[in-house]
Amino acid sequence: ALTELDCLGNQLSSLNVSQNTALIYLYCGINQLTSLNVSQNTALTTLECGNNQLSSLNVSQNTALIYLGCEGNQLTSLDVSQNTALELLGCGYNQLTSLNVSQNTALTWLYCYYNQLTSLDVRNGNNTNFVVPGSTTTPFMAYGNPNLTCINVDDVAWSTANWTVIDPQSFFSNNCPPSAI
Repeated sequence: ALTELDCLGNQLSSLNVSQNTALIYLYCGINQLTSLNVSQNTALTTLECGNNQLSSLNVSQNTALIYLGCEGNQLTSLDVSQNTALELLGCGYNQLTSLNVSQNTALTWLYCYYNQLTSLDVRNGNNTNFVVPGSTTTPFMAYGNPNLTCINVDDVAWSTANWTVIDPQSFFSNNCPPSAI
């Protein structure tokens, strides 16, 4: 019946939450985890597993996720296409080469900096809602991706004016050519 587990900042090398099917909040970042199976935790709305040693993360069964923080791992891919309720995604400091959040229509915050991205698709129909009212914090950061040139977005002019935390070689488009991705 456990709904919240906070084991941040320990030296955990393994964590088995497969029997905790009522889990809504899981904070297991800053550990030594090399794997994390959350496939049975379908009620999860918050998963913070950053700063571990994860090389893969399957969140396809976690369709209730609103916040996913998986930064500072060794992820080479991340499929969030089934996480349509996702509002906040922090996946910086990984080894991701492509990221597609076009199915994440509720997404309003994305940090994907310091990866190896060559392809980034943010055409989710919700780009203009990527704002933090009254804040100077930008809800979109994609810098530190030296091979990322073209970023697919809903509105080029809006993105250019509002999403300024990108690399100098990066630009926005509604339809990046295949050679740019």
